Amino acid sequence: MAMEESWGALSGAIDFAIERVRADPDHLNEREIADGHQYVIRALTAVFDATLMLFDPERPSFLPMLESVRYIGAAGPDIDYDVAIVTPGIAHRITGARGDASYVGITVYGHAGDAGASAILDSVDVDDLVASDGSFEFAFEHPEAARVIIRQYFHDRTTQARGHWSIERVAETSQHGEARHLPTEVELAYRLANATQSLRWSAQLNQMWSPERRATPNEFIRQSADDVVAAIPNPDVSYAFSWWRLGAGEALVIDLVPPSTRYWALQICDRWFQCFPDRRSNLNDRQVAREPDGSVRFVLAERDPGMSNWVETSGHELGVMFFRWLHADPEVLPTCRVVSIDETHEP
Repeated sequence: MAMEESWGALSGAIDFAIERVRADPDHLNEREIADGHQYVIRALTAVFDATLMLFDPERPSFLPMLESVRYIGAAGPDIDYDVAIVTPGIAHRITGARGDASYVGITVYGHAGDAGASAILDSVDVDDLVASDGSFEFAFEHPEAARVIIRQYFHDRTTQARGHWSIERVAETSQHGEARHLPTEVELAYRLANATQSLRWSAQLNQMWSPERRATPNEFIRQSADDVVAAIPNPDVSYAFSWWRLGAGEALVIDLVPPSTRYWALQICDRWFQCFPDRRSNLNDRQVAREPDGSVRFVLAERDPGMSNWVETSGHELGVMFFRWLHADPEVLPTCRVVSIDETHEP
């Protein structure tokens, strides 16, 4: 595909993404329209970041997917994602230092399918590998391997240091004297084609990730990594998922008895699976206030109702929300009830 064709296809994908915002089947208020267009901009930034990723098959490297993508595609604000493109059928080795994150996990994925899903080929909790000095090594080889993601979960970014790591091809670790591979026009056209596909996928995520649940909001269902077929899930995590919907002056009360695990969190997103950390859209298990019996109550509302565990709708009327449970799968799911915002108070 020539560069001109690739740019034309990408331009068409931008138009498609904007139209998906405008054509959402539910009413959009002014705040939602603005944030919907912001989602398109964020998605564009993400696909361009990936397009500029250093892709030298002889020298794979990690790209930190930070603010530009952390807040879209249901990515968690507590989570850092480092992504490397790898060559199928070649042995690779990752070495590094774990850092202070509450959790560090490595997952190897295959190529995405038509629905955007990527097969999980291998995974490990780095705590199963780490040595006494905090270092670790992980090797993998798979005929369908396409990329590897290292996730770090943080309870408090101000006190926990990120880990650091590198990736190399096992049989070819000494390449320093050879010229670095530079992309050709054909390869850049291919990257733009991938960006086009990724943007179209992002624009349709809310039509692929449990869209049938939009008709029955405010009711959690259980989802495993195998159930989340529209995204790139973490196999070490199980999820409780729901769409949420509130009218004017309403609030959603969410009650749960949390499982025993070293990390869990509630995250809310808008209808495009975009979150807003500056608008109080995520609370983890160390940030919440608990009841005397250990249970936790959240209140989802547009304004602060005076509750410790308030999560903000940011002026939206509709969105999605989910709990992440690390190495846990609670028997009883969180419950929801809609009340007047004036009825919410600390018990």
